[in-house]
Amino acid sequence: MRHWQLVAFCILGTASACSSTQYKNVNHPGYGDAEYQADRAQCRKENSTTTSIQGYDVQTRVDVDEVKAASCMTARGWQAVSK
Repeated sequence: MRHWQLVAFCILGTASACSSTQYKNVNHPGYGDAEYQADRAQCRKENSTTTSIQGYDVQTRVDVDEVKAASCMTARGWQAVSK
């Protein structure tokens, strides 16, 4: 069952990449989407915990503290801008 949750999470993550909100880095105006995605991945990784549950099968769960990840992005200079 966890496999389907991971698939759904990946689909939602891909769909959210198509959202109308754009971000600009006020510290580095030349940064674009590639830098945004790299910073976002790093902030989410820094603010996540992984739990493995041993049993009949091994289940791995990754929880991201989205509030801390958003704070990390703000600290790196990323701000939402309108199109």
